[in-house]
Amino acid sequence: MFKSQKFFRFKKKSIRVIKIMKKDYKAYLGGSIIMLILISAIFAPLVAPADPYKTNVTKRLEGPSLQNLLGTDSLGRDILSRLIYAARPAVLVSFGGIIISVIIGIILGLLAAYVGGILESIILFIFDVIRAFPPIILILVLLSIIGPSLLSVIVILGVTIMPRYGRVVRAETLSEKEEDFVEAARSLGADNSRIIFKHILPNIFASVLVLSGMDMASMIMWEAGLSFLGLGLQPPLSSWGVMLQESYQYIQTAPLMILWPALAIMLTMLGFSTFAESLRVALNPKLNQEV
Repeated sequence: MFKSQKFFRFKKKSIRVIKIMKKDYKAYLGGSIIMLILISAIFAPLVAPADPYKTNVTKRLEGPSLQNLLGTDSLGRDILSRLIYAARPAVLVSFGGIIISVIIGIILGLLAAYVGGILESIILFIFDVIRAFPPIILILVLLSIIGPSLLSVIVILGVTIMPRYGRVVRAETLSEKEEDFVEAARSLGADNSRIIFKHILPNIFASVLVLSGMDMASMIMWEAGLSFLGLGLQPPLSSWGVMLQESYQYIQTAPLMILWPALAIMLTMLGFSTFAESLRVALNPKLNQEV
């Protein structure tokens, strides 16, 4: 019966959030862009009009045409197909990095707040050490040591922003564990693991969810920037950052070549940012009346 009531409350809250977001144009705009990116990433072989790695030097640097809707690059490859395939690393980096950050941040944040003592001091020291370095310097140094690859970019970006989630979870947990419902659960004999995962974590996850939505846009920007510098994905793999790097030297003769990946990065960041903002308003009782 308790589980049925809990499911009913969760369902009721979910319906309320959906109703609020349905009134917000940001949810439609962001959600549409995110769905477009996800469809492109998942169904790239079916959606792409050509092989993104097939070269044809006789058609290099051509403008948009019926055969190549966005033109061709310096090796005669179809730009539209490369843009579609480049959505794959963008999605992998954004979701992969966020998952690593959220999992590690939640575990360390909960331990720091709920256990306290010397463990909390050690965890906060780790957060401070990571945050003491400028992110760009830390990322570049770690990538130089480990070596550029998709997996290394995901792991390093995830670890770099992890303290954000750890501190948010710690602050929320310190507030939640003093609430009456936690004291009631403890007085009824609930152990620490049940209190954490059944009572505290569900109440703080909304903050983590909103923060992760906003950070996904940053992840995509980081991946593109690192690939542009040659520390992310390596040619001939298709990435928006790699496409920017390859088209930079042709900015005078073929300006459209650099425009398309730049627009893809901008629209993707806009999609995640606007959707996360709409979700933030919907999940916050003090703000959702504005929509």
